[in-house]
Amino acid sequence: MTAGLQGKVVLITGASKGIGKAIALAMATEGARLALCARDEDQLKLAANEIQVHTKADVLSVKANMTKLNDISRFVNVAVKKFNRIDILVNNAGGAHIGGILNTTDEDWEYHIQLKLLGYMRMAREVIPHMKTNGGGKIINIVGTAGKEPNVLFMVPGVTNGALLNFTKSLSKELEGDSISVNAVNPGTTNTPLTEETFKSLATILQKTQEEVRESAVNLSPRGRIASPEDVAKVVLFLASDASNLINGISINADDGKVLGV
Repeated sequence: MTAGLQGKVVLITGASKGIGKAIALAMATEGARLALCARDEDQLKLAANEIQVHTKADVLSVKANMTKLNDISRFVNVAVKKFNRIDILVNNAGGAHIGGILNTTDEDWEYHIQLKLLGYMRMAREVIPHMKTNGGGKIINIVGTAGKEPNVLFMVPGVTNGALLNFTKSLSKELEGDSISVNAVNPGTTNTPLTEETFKSLATILQKTQEEVRESAVNLSPRGRIASPEDVAKVVLFLASDASNLINGISINADDGKVLGV
């Protein structure tokens, strides 16, 4: 069975490294055409060039900051100008903040709400008219398990992720008549540069070494390892593929079953 992505135009935010880069490579391997964005232009160009070399895919890279509406609009407009359509949006750009209410400033809240919550909502709003013109499309939100299982040390991502899960479900109902599906993937602990930053912050709070924090995460996994970006990319690839055409409004935990919530 093929994924049915040959020639499809896929927009991916936060695509310069980690999960976003792995998703981009997986999509390109299936024959998709890519429009990638990230804040670090140099890192983004390196990722785009690497994907092109390995897959020969048509890849567009655009420096853009998801906290800025003008950047979001420009990214979408440049992609449409090049490819003349949008079939799939993968909202992936995000960050992490460690700490509870007393360790979180208004500026922390505002930044992460602008980056992830409003960033995802604005991206969706920009691409939906183009998907409607095409007769349909798919929106895949990379959210996170903190939205399903509150944790005092992950209060900011928990609140933003919880809101995004609600947004995913409500948007799926709004767009179901337009043949646009909206689903979410919730990665657990994944081996990315962002996770290393999280381990470093946790080490300071817990008064442990960064390696001790990493070992604890590994030991908590039933398989004795944390997920790779490629593990998460495979779930996203399924939701982007023809095999998921009847799936809409769900969230899938890619966390090795660690989240206890129903």
